[in-house]
Amino acid sequence: MFFFAEACCVYSWGKMSDRIGRRPVLLIGTLGQAVSALVFGLSARKSFWAALAARAFAGATNGNIGVVKTVMGELTDKTNIAQGFALMPIVWSAGATLG
Repeated sequence: MFFFAEACCVYSWGKMSDRIGRRPVLLIGTLGQAVSALVFGLSARKSFWAALAARAFAGATNGNIGVVKTVMGELTDKTNIAQGFALMPIVWSAGATLG
């Protein structure tokens, strides 16, 4: 459900970032991830459908991963683009481990 929702929403996040800006979209996505983790944690023992909906919401708000890569491309130039994109999986893994 997570990946299905992410695939359905990725295009919408890109269009929204062009309209309202990259920073608000990244902040909305991060807040959505936090809310979905909280809802999933609170509903996992009580209701399968609530847990499933929380995972779908997490996928929908994670659809902004394309916006993250766009921002990385805009912040780097020819001299440091390889280092910038190489840091993304390291930061992602460190965040998942600490979270």
